[in-house]
Amino acid sequence: MKIIYIVEPIEESGINLLRKAGYSVYVRPQTLSIEESRSQIDFQQVVGMIIRASDLTASELSLFKNLAIISRHGVGVDNLPLDTIKKRNICLTYTPGLNADSVAELTLLLVLNLLRKIPVNKVSSTFPVGSSLENKKVGLIGYGNIAQKFSSYLTPFNNKLLVYNHRPKKLSYGKQVSLTYLLAESDIVSLHIPSNKDTRGLIGEKELKGMKKTAFLINTARGSIVDSDALYEALINKKIAGAAVDVLDVGQRHVLNDFIKLDNFIATPHIGANTNETLKLSSLRCAKEILLFFNGQKPIKPYL
Repeated sequence: MKIIYIVEPIEESGINLLRKAGYSVYVRPQTLSIEESRSQIDFQQVVGMIIRASDLTASELSLFKNLAIISRHGVGVDNLPLDTIKKRNICLTYTPGLNADSVAELTLLLVLNLLRKIPVNKVSSTFPVGSSLENKKVGLIGYGNIAQKFSSYLTPFNNKLLVYNHRPKKLSYGKQVSLTYLLAESDIVSLHIPSNKDTRGLIGEKELKGMKKTAFLINTARGSIVDSDALYEALINKKIAGAAVDVLDVGQRHVLNDFIKLDNFIATPHIGANTNETLKLSSLRCAKEILLFFNGQKPIKPYL
């Protein structure tokens, strides 16, 4: 029996599709490590894998001798051992674009929460005076599917849009500028880039100092893009007005509890793609990619 190994739970539609096609589906209990789950199934029969945000090491991958395809339930692949996947000629697919609506919606929500100083998990006895999003300069670092969707949501607010992208892109409105210019001019800076060797630590002490003291930083991309120690110092010393993140890499000096005590910081637990609609679309896409691959057809969105 050919087994599809699902590293963490996904929406049922994709699982049902795989089972209907004749595959056995194993969803790893989150109380077990990948290695510990060997006691429950025969890894030699695992031919496909679906993975969300969990880290997969080269050592763990080596346990699956007959694995032919990994379907990434999401966009980033920084949680996967790409070199090993390439060496073993394992097909890797991903789901770009499917989470654009939900992540863009969360980005807008975080922007408005920061601007209007909406308290999180607190009962406020005061009446905070916030700011309007209308006519603000919004800087987008990266201009992929999510950034483009987010920019479309900004249209009613008459914002001036600034975009920094590693290569030129056709914009529906706004203009492309340098990173330095974007940071200096934007009232809101929103990150929409993957994590890789070129982007890790892209926003550090120098970049935060280059922002307006009245500006807000939004990160719904990857935690590693921002030096979190530098961010904490910028927030506590009021070098920027505030930050909201859906992802945060804890730094060397400051832990999450340090951040959540701040009144100019908002965090969500990496829920950007967590809507019923997006989870169903992604689950089905991952299953379809596996079925296409084993039917000898080209995947919809191959990464490798």
